[in-house]
Amino acid sequence: MDQITKRDLESPAGFGDWGPAEAIALDRMLGTIRRQYELAGYTPLHTPLVERPDILFAKAGGEIRQQVYGLRLMNPAADSPTDEKDLALRFDHTVPLARYVAANQGNLLFPFRRYAIGPVVRGERPKDGRYREFIQADIDVIGDDRLSLDHDAEMISIISNVFDELAFGPFTIRINNRKLLKGFLGSIGCDTEDKARLARKAIDDVEKFGTDETLLALAEIGINQEDASHALDLLTKSYSTDDAFTLLRSRDFGPEFAEGVSELEAVIGTVRQLGVPQHRYRIDLSVARGLDYYTSTVYEARLDEHPNLGSIAGGGRFDNLADNFSSKHLPGVGVSIGVTRLLRRLIKLGIVKPKSKTISSVLVASNDFTVEKEVHLNRARLLRSVGIPTEIYLEKRKLGGQLAFAAKRGIKLVVFTDSGGGAPTGHVVIRNVDVGQQVVVHEDKFLETVRGML
Repeated sequence: MDQITKRDLESPAGFGDWGPAEAIALDRMLGTIRRQYELAGYTPLHTPLVERPDILFAKAGGEIRQQVYGLRLMNPAADSPTDEKDLALRFDHTVPLARYVAANQGNLLFPFRRYAIGPVVRGERPKDGRYREFIQADIDVIGDDRLSLDHDAEMISIISNVFDELAFGPFTIRINNRKLLKGFLGSIGCDTEDKARLARKAIDDVEKFGTDETLLALAEIGINQEDASHALDLLTKSYSTDDAFTLLRSRDFGPEFAEGVSELEAVIGTVRQLGVPQHRYRIDLSVARGLDYYTSTVYEARLDEHPNLGSIAGGGRFDNLADNFSSKHLPGVGVSIGVTRLLRRLIKLGIVKPKSKTISSVLVASNDFTVEKEVHLNRARLLRSVGIPTEIYLEKRKLGGQLAFAAKRGIKLVVFTDSGGGAPTGHVVIRNVDVGQQVVVHEDKFLETVRGML
């Protein structure tokens, strides 16, 4: 075996470690998301990281198809199963959901509401904000033959609740409808699905590449300059909700466009009834979302003060996602939060500042070795029994070293016996490392005092 170098110890490009402080921030973010999902009545579903390629490719668009990782044994034994060559790693949570629902539809109660939080893998080119392995936090609801548009509105409400609690700063949820977008694009020459898909992507990326490059992209599709300019003028302006509907009602781009406008009005009406603050959302006719399976409502959230972050959450309705797997019509709507990309960028910007390297609130020091070890262990056991995260220092070290250890770890309180420092027998010292102050209390008051100091 060759000598392992320092470079070999680095994680592969696009796959990153989360150190203790960052991992604590990650777990807290995931806990907030999970809590909001469950408050809305969604239950967890865990599907394997590994799927069959034909399942994944059934709904993967051109670019995604090139990013799917295969899975194989590196050094297979002679009697190894032969089906490993037919395995691949999931690139999102939505396609595995469609497969699961199609396989279990006879046992599920519809509408079926679930959330999925976990890693997905794509062979993207690694760069700032782009990873090959990343955590996504999804919710979706699937209907049996039909699914009310009110579910689309509830998704927008859930996004608002999640980011209100996460408190990363002001945000806006931008809402559109693929049907009205498709109807409009059809009126300017996008008469095939391939043309419409390319046009949607160009318009969706206008903030990233600017008007001139977008006009060039539309021209390459075959849209004349006048129609392309008209499209950008209509779709990329900022409108109030009422002004947007006034504009949309005044235009006639065919029945599909009209249906999209009607659906958008219904969704916005329910969003208002759900109490989502008006400053939290707006209609944005340029929002298209990249995945091909969206068919109607689409939405994405962005931080107002950090537009360069792009979308921090997004999703939409997919009326045909499970059609490849089932003869039944199983429409759905969902939201996905790209947790890895978002949190790493927020840490880099200083919006999230991971400080604590431990979840422990208390360190039980073992500085006085004249006291039986059982006393220290019992203190820790008592604190843990009431839900206080507690670490025990089990090595022999002077008290000063243990206090320094607690400070470096970010542990707030240190509990110790100080029989040589004047503390009466049966008493315990509780030191607040943050402020450098301590109290001496009787053992009977120890737990109550710790609770009050945290």
